[in-house]
Amino acid sequence: MKSREQSLFAGLLQKQSRTQLAIILGVAAMLLILFSELFSTPAKPAANAGSSAAVSETAYREQLETQLTELIEQLDGAGKTVVMVTLESGEETIYAVDTQSGQMQNQETHVLLEDGSALEETTYLPAVCGVAVVCDGGGDVRVAARITELVRALLDLSANRICVEQRKG
Repeated sequence: MKSREQSLFAGLLQKQSRTQLAIILGVAAMLLILFSELFSTPAKPAANAGSSAAVSETAYREQLETQLTELIEQLDGAGKTVVMVTLESGEETIYAVDTQSGQMQNQETHVLLEDGSALEETTYLPAVCGVAVVCDGGGDVRVAARITELVRALLDLSANRICVEQRKG
């Protein structure tokens, strides 16, 4: 076996064989690069950013509605409850900014990450605009007042942005 390996190695060292070996290795390297590009996971397009913000806004609103419904139903006299929350605007993201000061002017640029996206500094959840509560006990003034105070305390809303009504039988 040793003589066979030695003869193969000696054959590779010849000038003509070295050229063929270099061509074969070059083609193999190009094929590896091509296959790595074909089978790599594609980057998420920027268009998904808007839809994910809409999804998170909807999820945030639904979470608020669910939590308020569960809490209000625990109040004495409230009974079965349905809550609707409206939001003023979508999520707001503040991006990190790099400021370079010169003699005459300041230049601000967004801080970019390696993947080309901007560095998020802070994300503000949407502000609650109003809340509607429909419950079995909504016709009782005392129950409606307690629900209004509860929602005011939780969401920091004024009373004119909260509506409590009697649920239809």
